[in-house]
Amino acid sequence: MNEKMIFHYNYPVDTMDLNMHHRLRSSRLLELVQHVSGLHAEALGLGEDVLLSKDLAWVVVKQKMIIHRLPGRGETMCFSTWPGRGLHGLFPRYLEIKDEEGQPLADCCFVWVILNRSSREMVQPATLGLEMPAAERDALMPLPRIPKALLPELKRGSFTVPYHYIDFVGHMNNARYLDTAENFIDSVKEGAALKEAVIEYAHELLLGETMELCFGREGNRWSVQGKRGDKTIVSLFLEYA
Repeated sequence: MNEKMIFHYNYPVDTMDLNMHHRLRSSRLLELVQHVSGLHAEALGLGEDVLLSKDLAWVVVKQKMIIHRLPGRGETMCFSTWPGRGLHGLFPRYLEIKDEEGQPLADCCFVWVILNRSSREMVQPATLGLEMPAAERDALMPLPRIPKALLPELKRGSFTVPYHYIDFVGHMNNARYLDTAENFIDSVKEGAALKEAVIEYAHELLLGETMELCFGREGNRWSVQGKRGDKTIVSLFLEYA
C-alpha cells in the first residue's frame, strides 16, 4: 500500500484542550479531526491552499465518533487517518486515535464534500479536474447514519450564532454545534463523558441566525435537533457514560 495514503500525526494534549473535568473537550476532538484531515488533504494535493484558489472549501456533512476514552493533559494522541472511496461527491475519511501505549482513544468516520464558497452549493470535484485518491484499506466502520426518530422530547431551547462561532468558510463551524448541544445537557456539566456521537449537518447556519433546539432523552442517550423555520440545520445523537 502507498504509505502516503495513511497519514500519521501526534498531538500532545495541553491545558487549553481540557474541560472543567480535566478531560479533552468533546468539541476539541472534532477540531483536531478537522486539523489532521486538512493536513492529509494538503499532502495529497487537495488542501485548503488548492481549494481556496478555486473558491472552494471542504465541509463536513456527516460524522460518527466512537470514543473509548477522552485523554487528559500531558497525554499524546496518535492519529492514523486515510480517505475512503468517494461516491457522488461524498468523501469518507476514517481516523483511528490511540494513546502512546497503543490503547484506543477513538474511532471516527467523517464524510466530507467540496463546497463552492460563493454559490454555497456542493460541487463534483471531477468537473473541476480534482481527484481525491482512496486508500486500499478496509473501512473502519459503516458510513454514519442518523436514526429516523428523535428520542422522547425533554426540553427546548434557542440559539443565535455569535461572531466567534463562524469559521473561515463563513458558517458556524461543525465543532460549535456540539458545544451548543452540550451547553444544554446538565449531565455533561456534572462530568458525563461522551462515548458516541452521530451528527448530520443538513444546512448551514450563518452569523446572527437563530435555530430552535429540541432535546430528547432516553437514559444516557440524547437527541438534539436544530431547526430554522421548517428547515433542519443539524441533528445530533449523543451517548454518555
